[in-house]
Amino acid sequence: MPKRKHRFKHVRRDVLKGIVFIGLVLSIKLVLEGTTFGKHLQVMGYDLLQTQLSRKAVPITIVDISDLPQRDFVVNGELVKATPREPLEEMIQALADQQPRAIGVDIDFSPENDDYILPKDPDFFQFCQGVTDKTGVPVFLGIKRTIHKPAAEWLGEEAYHDLAAGILIPKDTRRMLSLMTVEEETAPRNRERRITTVQSMSTRLAEVWGQQADHSVQALFIKLHVIEKFSEKHLDYGVSPEDFLVDYGPLESIETINATNGEALRDSKRRDQISGKLVLIGDATLGKATDTFAVPGREQQLYPGVFLHAAGAYTLIEAPLYEPTHAGRVLIDVLLSVVVLAAVVLVGLFYRSTRAREKATHKLRGTLTLVTVVVAIIVGVVLVRVTRIMWDDFFLALALLVFHPTIEERVEGLWKRVRKLLAKDDRSSTQEGVS
Repeated sequence: MPKRKHRFKHVRRDVLKGIVFIGLVLSIKLVLEGTTFGKHLQVMGYDLLQTQLSRKAVPITIVDISDLPQRDFVVNGELVKATPREPLEEMIQALADQQPRAIGVDIDFSPENDDYILPKDPDFFQFCQGVTDKTGVPVFLGIKRTIHKPAAEWLGEEAYHDLAAGILIPKDTRRMLSLMTVEEETAPRNRERRITTVQSMSTRLAEVWGQQADHSVQALFIKLHVIEKFSEKHLDYGVSPEDFLVDYGPLESIETINATNGEALRDSKRRDQISGKLVLIGDATLGKATDTFAVPGREQQLYPGVFLHAAGAYTLIEAPLYEPTHAGRVLIDVLLSVVVLAAVVLVGLFYRSTRAREKATHKLRGTLTLVTVVVAIIVGVVLVRVTRIMWDDFFLALALLVFHPTIEERVEGLWKRVRKLLAKDDRSSTQEGVS
């Protein structure tokens, strides 16, 4: 019986010691997450996860207008370069006749300095509304300069606000904007404010198609605040944005059609590429497109912005991604550490002598840590296709897990030296008192 009590005493000590070291390792990880090294590991982890995402066919076709040159227009005595509206009208009409699900134009049509880019822009906006009325095909026009303004100013007038779709792309291309919330003061004296929501091009296209509902497991995790699909990040644009992680897996499978007018789009051979699809019009050729971006997992190649809008719409429609919340990341780290701790404690119950227990525990901790790392890599990397959870800090978590035994040994050694020094001081004090 005394031996059993002695064994359980050591088990309790191991448990308490393990809890202390879990807290220590988590604290180290939280500090490292804010460093350049920690952020670099997160980027590496996220890029690796992106390469594991499936490459499905997407219901989106891009009409590449890179060969449609901008023209010089004289507006109020000044020379203005802009994409001519007549060819755009031809293409939109030709596309609508082929019955796509929706048409988006990745060009910034928002007024500049409270004036339309071209004097005939209101006519173009009315034309787009007319196409929707006649064919039932929604048409969305990009806005960027006025994205932080009230709805009445997005395209110059309240009557055109239903056409507007935000085309702002964040610098961090892991994410795309879903919507932006703008507060508008309607009655200054009464301090009345109206909240207006600007939806992004990706969101507007996805809403027309229909967004995929969360699976039961992910929905439960979202309710528990362990993972999230949309997050609120403060971007310095005078708006409150909601963004989401983007699945860039299908980038290479997005079909493109080169066109400078409506003729190429009226061809019956194009029907399969257009009918029932979402269609995005924009510059899609490298070297000609002015807005190009590097995307995760493909840093060696740049992509025109229109592809990012397409990938964002695809993500919302077919393959939503999730990311652990801060609480979720801590929970994952704790679970990994607890697995190792639990196994070590269980082994301690089977050994009677302290020396045999410490030797077995030391050997098992290294083996079990390696097994946990391998399992975590499989779950974090391979199963991302199933779980869709982008646990991007797994490199940092696993690195600390690997060094956990070393950290523990160093701290234990330091604590033993401190205890010896304290004991020595106590003996010295006692001897002085006796003398």
